[in-house]
Amino acid sequence: MTAATQPNADPGRWIRFALVMLPLGTILLGIASFGIWQWNKDQAADRSFKYAMALRRTISLEGIQKHADIVREALMKPDRHLSIPGYLESTMGAENMGYTVRRVRFGAEQSNIDAELTGKTRPREMVMVLALYDADALRFGRTSQAIAGLMSVAHEVTGEPVTRSLRFAVIPDTPEALAQLQDGLRRDDERLMHLFVLGAPDVGQLGRITRALDTAAKGTRVVARAATLTPQETLPSAQELKTLLMQAAERP
Repeated sequence: MTAATQPNADPGRWIRFALVMLPLGTILLGIASFGIWQWNKDQAADRSFKYAMALRRTISLEGIQKHADIVREALMKPDRHLSIPGYLESTMGAENMGYTVRRVRFGAEQSNIDAELTGKTRPREMVMVLALYDADALRFGRTSQAIAGLMSVAHEVTGEPVTRSLRFAVIPDTPEALAQLQDGLRRDDERLMHLFVLGAPDVGQLGRITRALDTAAKGTRVVARAATLTPQETLPSAQELKTLLMQAAERP
């Protein structure tokens, strides 16, 4: 009589195999998924960097002149609180300078405008360039040059990798605007490390800024930049400002 054939399959072996391999497969799948996500993220960042690089423009006399003329004309109009933020938002945006521009609206048609290079390793440590504007005709010249210089520096450094976040902000010279600026820093848990105020703020104006942003208690380094009145004066001042900003924001 022929001996019974022993089955080759051991149900227990397959159960043990499943118990070992399925969790291992899940882990490997998770690792692979993370690798794919990170690769896609790096590719997107590389595309954004190359796009921003293509939009870069060296600080120039012509660029400063153009921005200053448009800003000065806007300052002279009653609707400056609309036209200046509108110009900054469109000019510094993704299609022209490569920035994601943030516009915070408040009060009677007022807006704070900012655009930033987000820090790679310390994004909540902030280096801020700040320009304020108001209805004082005696300040139109230096205000327009200050904003033109800010925009020119922003255009030259677009896409630049930085360790700390570098933010360019233009706001109305009002208590409400300063309060909104401080609220944004507090809400996002950001620490203002360096503050560069353009346009030669007077003692009263600088005092309002530093009190509103609580710079003394937070150990913020505050630098009041001298006013310039012509593009010829603004050009070297903007070039120097760019150097100071990159030192403060640090390259990774």
